[in-house]
Amino acid sequence: MALVPFSPNKKTKPISDMPEDVIEKIFSFLPFKKLCSLCIVSKRFRNSWKFCRDLSFDSDVAKNLSRDEYRNMVDNFFNNHSSICADRLKLQYDASDEGNLISFWVGKAIRLGIKELELNLTQTHEKLSLNYDLVDVETLKTLKLVNCELHLPLNSNGLRHLREMTLQNVMAPPMVTDSIFRNCVSLRVLRLVRCSLVYSVRAIGKLGFEVLVVKDCCDVHSIEIDSPCLRRFHYHGKIMELRFGCEMQCLSDVVLDVAHPRGFHRLSPSHRQMVERLAFVQIFTVTTIFLEGLCARFEKNEYKKMEFLLRRLKEFHLVVAPESFLNPSDVAIFIKKCPSIEKLFIDLGRDAFATSLYWDNYGKSYVTACQATFPFLKYVKIKGFTMRELPMHMARFFLKNAINLNRLILVKARIHYFSTNYSPENLRWGIISNAKIEMYNYRADKNTIMPQHLRGV
Repeated sequence: MALVPFSPNKKTKPISDMPEDVIEKIFSFLPFKKLCSLCIVSKRFRNSWKFCRDLSFDSDVAKNLSRDEYRNMVDNFFNNHSSICADRLKLQYDASDEGNLISFWVGKAIRLGIKELELNLTQTHEKLSLNYDLVDVETLKTLKLVNCELHLPLNSNGLRHLREMTLQNVMAPPMVTDSIFRNCVSLRVLRLVRCSLVYSVRAIGKLGFEVLVVKDCCDVHSIEIDSPCLRRFHYHGKIMELRFGCEMQCLSDVVLDVAHPRGFHRLSPSHRQMVERLAFVQIFTVTTIFLEGLCARFEKNEYKKMEFLLRRLKEFHLVVAPESFLNPSDVAIFIKKCPSIEKLFIDLGRDAFATSLYWDNYGKSYVTACQATFPFLKYVKIKGFTMRELPMHMARFFLKNAINLNRLILVKARIHYFSTNYSPENLRWGIISNAKIEMYNYRADKNTIMPQHLRGV
């Protein structure tokens, strides 16, 4: 069908002239709360909520309602709903002693053919156990359970149509995750958020599995991945053992947000193998411990460097812990291994980049004399910037070596005195660069240039 171009002079029909069934069809795709507010506007719309397809009884709806008011509202909706189908159901409710009611509501929604189900039972005193039989239907593709455990037997072959699953604030021991990977044969995305008893996660032999997120699960000891189609892996938590069992040619977005342990950390042989598996990554976020493990060092009286190359890396985000041993020369050495780098973000913790004998005897001369060029590097953003020696050297290094740099963005540290006479243009002294230098206060950083994983992509 050919598209008809919009004409500003052509009169359009007001909504009041539209047929009743057209209005109901349009309104049916609005969230429940929005529909309720429209019902008040006109008598003609008073029953539009009965045809709602977006059954979002979430925090936005529940915040001004008591538990009884919320329960009566949802009950009344399902008893009077007139549409033959729906797209999603979102519930946020204190389900203490009312597990049967939750199952009743979910069952009603399942019969309407929902594709997305989210149960947020954070306020419930005891975790509700949801039987997989209730939601093991062909239509359901996305499932999110908060404080609600899933009873899925190891060899049930249930939830085989599910494509995306999020478990939050539940117990997810290896038996549970193994059961998920075994039975959810169509699974593309798995997120484990603030789960307990996780211990180990084994994503093995999953063709088509694309996204794994493990966040703030306090007892993770190891993660093993053997899924050649994995595109995104995000980990936030304590140090753990990470193993890749195959070439990860599709893996393009990785976050290793690992809390910094006390003392200097050495990479184990499996970590060296892990670095090799990251050769195809394009977007990479790491904390200090990763770069510390890659730093050159003396082993058995021999000076050794880690040999690796991240040829496809385009965006790199480094979070430097306050107690880190890193200095600008370590960052420069790493970036030299990334010839296609386009965006660089460095977050400096308080008093990070401290002076040391290594910096005085080797690091400073390396950064000053380094002749490497970064022809694709367009944006550099340094948060926690101070006027101390090492952060200044870091900024000047990129002004000098990123020959096509467009913008150098500096965000001041929270607690640091900047002289009123100081100008970021002072960084250009002795350097020829056309880059625009911008400086922002910590709480006034409105710059839109930020790491991709913080943009919610």
